[in-house]
Amino acid sequence: MADVLQPALGPAAERGTLEVRTKALQHVVERATLDVPGTVTQHRTLGGVLGSGAPRASVSVRGGRARIDVTVACGWPAPVARIAADVRTRVTEQATALTGVQVLSVDVTVQAASDAAAADRQDRRVE
Repeated sequence: MADVLQPALGPAAERGTLEVRTKALQHVVERATLDVPGTVTQHRTLGGVLGSGAPRASVSVRGGRARIDVTVACGWPAPVARIAADVRTRVTEQATALTGVQVLSVDVTVQAASDAAAADRQDRRVE
């Protein structure tokens, strides 16, 4: 019978910690918002001079705990309050699952509501 190999590493709790950079968490948050039905990508206009695009996130992390502000755009007509609540839930779930950071708060701002059909046409490419 073969010998059972034991891992060379000690118990997980004693091996160290994982530090998630704020920028990585910001990208996770911005991507998670686009998983919510009704949200759309809003591109910057005039080279970023007017408008700042969406989704956009601002993240503050201290001691493994995060406070998140996220700005989204959605199609119109849309149930904006429901979309904001769904974004809050999705961001909390994804940020925790993918980074291990405890999310203390997620503040959602709906920056723009645009014609859903027009937003969909903007994201299409001709190949």
